[in-house]
Amino acid sequence: MRNKFTAGLVTTCLSAATLALLPAANAQAAEMMCSPGTQKYTWSTVSKAPVVTHRKAIEHYTGGIVTKTVSASSVTTITASVTATAGVEVSGSVALASLSGKVGVELKAEGSKTKTTAESITHRLSSRGKYVLYAGTVKTQGYYTQFRCDRGTRWVNTGNYGKAVSFTVATEGGLKCGTSVPAGSLAAYAKRYC
Repeated sequence: MRNKFTAGLVTTCLSAATLALLPAANAQAAEMMCSPGTQKYTWSTVSKAPVVTHRKAIEHYTGGIVTKTVSASSVTTITASVTATAGVEVSGSVALASLSGKVGVELKAEGSKTKTTAESITHRLSSRGKYVLYAGTVKTQGYYTQFRCDRGTRWVNTGNYGKAVSFTVATEGGLKCGTSVPAGSLAAYAKRYC
């Protein structure tokens, strides 16, 4: 009799414990993984590359060290833009913010352009020879697929896709032709104008 009573007590306790756990399990299942209606972007074929936007080649054969200021002409213009599937509206600011997070650099807003007028660049010429003074930036682009949060439980592919292009802050400098510079740097691209 004692054994039956003990077994019944254990069964009752286990059942109560199981019932106590059920609401918690249901609560976890009901937790939302995303905010309904929000969007996110996944990226492919993302690239970052230095681009020379302004340049001026000069020669220095007068001797001595001089500091020269030149007016460098625009050779390339980059426009920040976001394209989308035909007939679909995509938030350019959201897409570019997502791309910025992907590449880890601050990107200019949609519609921004690199300077189209001449750029004033100052550089110290330390020895006789030919120099290139330049300004440029890092152009970033990528192809995206858009997802939407469905009822807070899953991300659904909207079927919308497109391309985003932007650039980061401008950089300027100068180099003497024939100087070794790091591969992939803005100076390496400017060296092509020597």
